[in-house]
Amino acid sequence: MNIFWKKSLFLIYVFFLLLTGSHHLHMDRSILATARPIKDFSQLETIVWLSDTQYYSERYPHIFQSQITWILQNRSLWNIRYVIHTGDIVNKGEDNIQWTRASEIMRQLDDAEMPYGVLAGNHDLVKKKSYQQYSLYFGENRFIGKPYYGKSYQNNRGHYDILTIGDQPFLFLYMGWGIGSEEIKWMNEVLKKYENHIAVLAFHKYLHKNGKRTFVGRKIFQNVVKENSNVKLVLSGHYDDSEYLVTKLDDNQDGTPDRKVYEILADYQGAPKGGQGFFRLFHFYPDSRTMYVRTFSPYVNQFYYYSPNKHPGKDEFWIDLSE
Repeated sequence: MNIFWKKSLFLIYVFFLLLTGSHHLHMDRSILATARPIKDFSQLETIVWLSDTQYYSERYPHIFQSQITWILQNRSLWNIRYVIHTGDIVNKGEDNIQWTRASEIMRQLDDAEMPYGVLAGNHDLVKKKSYQQYSLYFGENRFIGKPYYGKSYQNNRGHYDILTIGDQPFLFLYMGWGIGSEEIKWMNEVLKKYENHIAVLAFHKYLHKNGKRTFVGRKIFQNVVKENSNVKLVLSGHYDDSEYLVTKLDDNQDGTPDRKVYEILADYQGAPKGGQGFFRLFHFYPDSRTMYVRTFSPYVNQFYYYSPNKHPGKDEFWIDLSE
């Protein structure tokens, strides 16, 4: 087959994928290679981001299980290095059954020695106040001694993880529900200590469905994000939507932006059955320090929750960590 027909067939194939909004894993690999050519797929490193699994823990544990199974089965294929969970692990913080389900499903990551981090959302608190159950199931004792686990704040109400992904040192910094001045102080101390790491901040509530920062989001942005030049990503759930905000910051006040901060909301709990198993994939290219972000559900075997035709960029975009 000559080069003209190869290119023509490829363009027809790409158009079909864009039209349908879904494709299989082995097919997508070719698209990914074309979008950002690399010589060896082992150079590609992936981070998985879960959020608001609350209804899975309450009613649909098989969907939660499908997410974890996919992560572990595809660990080598996509070189999955880390898993993030931004809260609302369960729907009712008082319900031991939900905690037991979530804990056992997530424990498969422990058993497989897959690095991961969690935080507490508002639904994870008992009577919206107490960290009692969260601390029992996902407290410091669950993580201490793991090679990537840094340090805990108040029995894993907040914590940080350290990993080298590609050749880049990453700091994953978490803080759960109820962020005040003491939590901000602790986060700033950690960020200053690891100022040479690319910092990813994880919260439950930060961006609103309108794409703007919430009240607590504005407080974090002013007092944490702006104050630490290593912060490049801020992740949050809580609201069932997909939004992202790219903010340019002038760290040295010379009139020229020095970095971009990507502030992202991803929460699919409003979909049928509590989210249909959708989560975010961050494919990191170490050579260029860029990330290809997209959405996938192993439960329905589908990329994109929001149609890429009707909502371009809502479920798929690029992040440039070099800026």
